[in-house]
Amino acid sequence: MVPSSTTFRLSLLGSLIWGAATAAKPDLIINTSSGHVKGYLDATTTPDAPLFKWLGIPYAQDTAGQNRWKPPQPIVPSHTVFDASNYGPACLQGRADGGNGTSVQSEDCLRINIIAPPNATKLPVYLYSHGGGFDSGASSDPKIDGTYLAAKGIIFASYNYRLSLWGFPHAQEIADEGKTQNLGLLDTRAAVEWLYENVERFGGDRTKITLGGESVGAEMTNLYLSAYPQESLIQGAIMQSGDTAQPMWPINQQISKIAANFSCPLGKGMLDCLRTKSGTDLKRVLLDTGTQFQPVTDNVTVWKDYVSQTIRGHTAKVPLLIGTNKDEGTLIVEGEPTAYLSTVDQYIISNNLNFPFSSLSDLQTYYPVPSTLFPTAYNATAGMWRDAHMLCLAHNLATHRTQSLHLPVWRYRFDLVAPNLNSRGTRIGSFHGSDIRFVMGQWRTIVLSPPFIPATPEEIAISDLMVTAWTNFIKDPKLGPRIPGWERYNPEDTTTLAILGTSTEGAVPGDHLTADDSCNYWNTILPIYPWTFPACGNWTCESGSK
Repeated sequence: MVPSSTTFRLSLLGSLIWGAATAAKPDLIINTSSGHVKGYLDATTTPDAPLFKWLGIPYAQDTAGQNRWKPPQPIVPSHTVFDASNYGPACLQGRADGGNGTSVQSEDCLRINIIAPPNATKLPVYLYSHGGGFDSGASSDPKIDGTYLAAKGIIFASYNYRLSLWGFPHAQEIADEGKTQNLGLLDTRAAVEWLYENVERFGGDRTKITLGGESVGAEMTNLYLSAYPQESLIQGAIMQSGDTAQPMWPINQQISKIAANFSCPLGKGMLDCLRTKSGTDLKRVLLDTGTQFQPVTDNVTVWKDYVSQTIRGHTAKVPLLIGTNKDEGTLIVEGEPTAYLSTVDQYIISNNLNFPFSSLSDLQTYYPVPSTLFPTAYNATAGMWRDAHMLCLAHNLATHRTQSLHLPVWRYRFDLVAPNLNSRGTRIGSFHGSDIRFVMGQWRTIVLSPPFIPATPEEIAISDLMVTAWTNFIKDPKLGPRIPGWERYNPEDTTTLAILGTSTEGAVPGDHLTADDSCNYWNTILPIYPWTFPACGNWTCESGSK
């Protein structure tokens, strides 16, 4: 129990901060390019460091109707004060269950959230992109609430971007106009531009914005670096478990299935017809038809082969913090039937792996079953997915940003395995997404999910260490995380892979030469990836086309 005298001092400190802050910013009303917005003081979540919060601020117009499948449009400020005390709606989801924070959905979803210490002045800024497979998720998910990062002396911002059909339509009409299909990525740019224009009014420094995220939030960061190599408006980037580019369906194929259900034309006029339909009806048909949408390699904002792009400098020249979890593939292959066969043969041509042109004999050499590392095909297939999709991307970006561009890179691997992080227990290891709550300082939410076991003292200490590392990087990306044991990445020094999650004192040096061994194989085929799915939708029914 906290002594009463300490409780009084903390309460008095909070009152003094609150009093000074509200005097400086009456009613927490800020004039932005979106109009006047009114936030609130959160003096309870972090009682020793009260924070100002502005949630759900529109950074672009409603994307319904005539704005659907168009670049984000600037807000026309109103004369009223916007109540920014609650998160805005999530964007329409491409799944029946989009996860926490998505119970309220709308096409009026391009919202940004700001969390700032009182009396903030010229603080560094972190803009966080949520994950969710490009078809789900929202910035209002409690586990990515950046309160505990902001309490360390930064401005934390998060935002929503369009998803699935609404964010990545892959329509022939858009291609014919020579425009990008990646509207969700344009939303990211709009959020960065909004911050650049407005964040100093919240106490931030617009020249010190770091962009980052986890899973497809990290992938979105990588796409952004390549799409905006000049005037990126950011000073650093963070990629937690970023995936390589995804295969595409043939152009117009998926959206035509949606249009056919509304008797819309399948050629010219399709989009105008679909713009007359409600977002709710579009979502119903999307779910009924099982159609899928993801970023499109359109050679306008997204290109193939991020390694060659990096080597030739087609990327924002900023420091990078990048890493993966040790067992990224376990949750991914959990529901894949071919992962449970006696051999890996069928998995290699599955849509789960999405590398149908890979060599069976080579993969049997790198992932032998049974073996110490891969006792079953499940373990081997999880290892394949991890390496092909995430590990080798981190290896390649870290190596070539360092060697070709001479940029600072800090690379990590998260190795924590604990029985309270997932209902499946320790058998899935350090799984995809298991690092999120530790980076965000949200270890308090661990007890809220199955198996409902609270964080241990060791887990709390590991989280505190990671919060410090991330906020140190955000404060000055050139200096890096600045925790014991985490050195700047050097491809020639095999000890510069920082292992996190196994020590409460700092990072443990890891051997990236051994960890990255399979990339010798995957890098022979990653440059020609992704392929376009066959029209039949499965790699086993006919050969894919490049």
